Amino acid sequence: MKALLVAGWLIASATALHVHAAIRYDELWFNKSMLLDYAAASATAPRQSVYDSLLVADGVDPQSGKGQLIIAWIRRINDDPVILGNPHSTSRLLLNSSARARQVTEGLERVSPGLRLQYVALISKFLDTLVPPDCFGSNDMTAVINRISLSAMSEADIDGYFHVLHAALHASVSAASLDSPSPEQYSRAEERLKLSILQELGYVPADVARYSAYATNPRGAAPADACWAMRVTLHAILAMPEPERDIVLRKTVRSQGVTR
Repeated sequence: MKALLVAGWLIASATALHVHAAIRYDELWFNKSMLLDYAAASATAPRQSVYDSLLVADGVDPQSGKGQLIIAWIRRINDDPVILGNPHSTSRLLLNSSARARQVTEGLERVSPGLRLQYVALISKFLDTLVPPDCFGSNDMTAVINRISLSAMSEADIDGYFHVLHAALHASVSAASLDSPSPEQYSRAEERLKLSILQELGYVPADVARYSAYATNPRGAAPADACWAMRVTLHAILAMPEPERDIVLRKTVRSQGVTR
């Protein structure tokens, strides 16, 4: 019992860190997004040749159903009048990958709760099915993400992935003001997340202690422990009820900074 109480305190004190780490991990998917690479490259080269070469480099046959699906989404986003009609948005897409990822991050806070949930569910699925338990033996999440290609994803997941990406880019050009949950709502959401993490761990003392050890020093954690804790965190978020779940997701996105 004492071990559980101590572990619970450690989880409480590190909750914000856990959630921030999880979404920082997610954001790396957008840094790697082929769509954003294509959007920048196609400004200076014939589109089809750029698309084909990047698809082949990522292990996807441009003529396959998967390849055609990806190209269709790229064209849809490249030709979106809302995105193209905003000079600020277009110029940022052609900047470095960090600027492009920032634009997507801004959009993620503006999309519907259902799309944010779809996004996190996809990332959790990719971690569960496409990444080995030890994250390829690396504690560098950027390197881990770069080991995964679109060729490893199903067509359904690719379609869902680009759907969220398109929505985020589309929403990022909006100048609409954003509402903010109250401090009381944030507090309830954080308490619910802590409970969800403990439930995901099954209240097993050894697992609670392992998670707490990761929480105290995430950068120094072994790859297997970091991967495991990341999966636990995402599973716990997905298991939360609304509206607390979306408050956690929005707070995490907002913690990265919304510049518009």
